[in-house]
Amino acid sequence: MILGQAGRYLVAGGLGTLAHLGLMTLCVESLGVRPVAGAVVGFAAAVGVSYALNQYWTFQSSRSPVQSFWRFLLVSILGLLMNTGMMFGLVHYLGWWYLKAQLSVILIVPATNFLLNRYWSFSTRAE
Repeated sequence: MILGQAGRYLVAGGLGTLAHLGLMTLCVESLGVRPVAGAVVGFAAAVGVSYALNQYWTFQSSRSPVQSFWRFLLVSILGLLMNTGMMFGLVHYLGWWYLKAQLSVILIVPATNFLLNRYWSFSTRAE
């Protein structure tokens, strides 16, 4: 079951990532937004896409959408803090190009979020 969920999570995350990268690139390249701020905007867009797919498809949670959303949002905020901190360090201290930095961060944050979402946000185990 966890492998099936992980596969669906990857698809949902991939779609969220496309929304993230697309909006971030639009903000930076077309709107002149700084890269780290663009990453925050992109991350927020990814939250909406990812929540809907994860609630109803990945985890098929019977937890109330209100309960799962606030938990998902807290996990996402933690992910945002991790994402922003790593982006800041990679771009401002190591001088990496913002897209290279974001693609590197994408390898770390989703794994953490999957575990937290599976065992907390969407879990229907007795509390």
